[in-house]
Amino acid sequence: MWAPRDSGWWIAITFIVGSILFGLGAAFPLIPGFPLLIINIVYLMGSSLYLIGASVQFVQGRRMKINDRGDAAHVRRFATRNSRAAAIQAFGAILFQTSMTGALINSLNVAQQERIIWAPDLVGAVCFVTASSMFFVLSALGAYIVPLTDQSIYPEVANVGTFIGAIFFFISSIPGLPPKTKALQQGPR
Repeated sequence: MWAPRDSGWWIAITFIVGSILFGLGAAFPLIPGFPLLIINIVYLMGSSLYLIGASVQFVQGRRMKINDRGDAAHVRRFATRNSRAAAIQAFGAILFQTSMTGALINSLNVAQQERIIWAPDLVGAVCFVTASSMFFVLSALGAYIVPLTDQSIYPEVANVGTFIGAIFFFISSIPGLPPKTKALQQGPR
């Protein structure tokens, strides 16, 4: 499973570790008194890994499309779909980056939170639905901040949606790891 020269390995690893971080970020609020700053940093690190993975996936798909012009048309179609999904996912990850960075800024008023945190979070979640896991939209809807209250509508729904989305994203990332080679399967000689 260790194949750092394989771009597919990097994509899978960044998505897997990013999913673990998003799962932790959703689980940490269950611990009484857990620092919000650490939760937000964990989310920011997870979204950074999603962005890296989606960017590598996009480049890999573009390279496949360019290099395989003489191959069968289905290879080019796959590369195009893969690139589109990766581009949408990368855009969503950028929006999550905006949202998580905004969450780290303590001086935002409710209107700024809605514009800088919630709106990019919702649009980013829609991008992830288009590319992968629908539970992130549930998370974004639960995290909507009610004007004049400075409170999320359903913070528990936001955390559960994020946690389940992270689990599904984690599971769907595992098949991206390259298969074991025969040499690794047979062991040392």
